[in-house]
Amino acid sequence: MSHWNYRVLKKKWNENFTSFALCEVYYDNEGKPTAWIWEKNVMNTYDYEGLKSNIDYIREAFDKPTLEIMGDDEYLVEIPSE
Repeated sequence: MSHWNYRVLKKKWNENFTSFALCEVYYDNEGKPTAWIWEKNVMNTYDYEGLKSNIDYIREAFDKPTLEIMGDDEYLVEIPSE
């Protein structure tokens, strides 16, 4: 079943600059990450309770391996968390 969650993503922009972001990642029916939103403010939601529950989902992202954006923003691979 397709689903989404928050994950830590790593992007190497060039030899001198790498950045990390907390992003929404979307998965296909086999559980493979297929899409992500790089510049969304994950602490923005429709109501107060939703904002509080987002904190739990965000915490879970740090318990999973980091995903690195590969190629020209083509795909994601799991890497050891730093």
